[in-house]
Amino acid sequence: MRTAVLLLSTLAVALAATCGQTPIKPNLVVPGTKIVGGWLSDKICSLECGGSVVAPGWVVTAGHCVYDNLNAKSYKVKAGVFDEAKSDEDAEQVVTVKAIHLHPKYNPRQTNYDIALIELDTDLVFGDHVQPICLPSNDDTEISYPNMLWVTGWGTTKEQGQISRQLRQADVPIVDLPTCEKEYPRKIVEEVEFCAGKKGIDSCQGDSGGPIVQQAPSGAWFQYGIVSWGKGCAEEGEAGVYSRVSAYCDFINTTTNGVVQCQ
Repeated sequence: MRTAVLLLSTLAVALAATCGQTPIKPNLVVPGTKIVGGWLSDKICSLECGGSVVAPGWVVTAGHCVYDNLNAKSYKVKAGVFDEAKSDEDAEQVVTVKAIHLHPKYNPRQTNYDIALIELDTDLVFGDHVQPICLPSNDDTEISYPNMLWVTGWGTTKEQGQISRQLRQADVPIVDLPTCEKEYPRKIVEEVEFCAGKKGIDSCQGDSGGPIVQQAPSGAWFQYGIVSWGKGCAEEGEAGVYSRVSAYCDFINTTTNGVVQCQ
């Protein structure tokens, strides 16, 4: 039986006493980079999606990454990875999954409620490379044009291209709602989704489930969205669409029994 692996982005996920304080400054000097979070299948495992750490025993990802297989034994989570080509990275942790919690209203024929929580069998050990990200209770200021956010992941650097073996990140601009609705007529649910990206800079196939983040004035990093869907990669007039994390705070709080709460 093949095991699906979720790789967790570590651009800004951090926790010492509080979330969002990364011990190692992220390398964000990657202008014009397109990223993705998928990994090629092999005889042992296949990377399904990206995700992000929100507590020692919890990971958030996209609902469409797991909806067709809710068997926890089918998954493993890999954290602390920068280069997938290296098998000896000191910070790498691989843990099994206890349960998959898909949003109860998720429907694969629709784009909203595209979120799931992964409950781990064993808590991740926090250090310089593995830490949880903060989640926002409100995003009215941050999710507005022309703000820039950072999206991270593994995978192709062009549509239908080759998979990247290193974690990549790119700064992407928020796309205002009227423009996004013009690009995707009658498809955007503003309360639970937002658009980001521009020609030449975007998330792409396989990035699903990964985080889009921004640093607060306090220095803490917050995850505002989850890579959800889109048309093509970094094409003119085709922004990426992200699940709005703040819309799912109740689901996150209830599912984790209060372990993970939006701030």
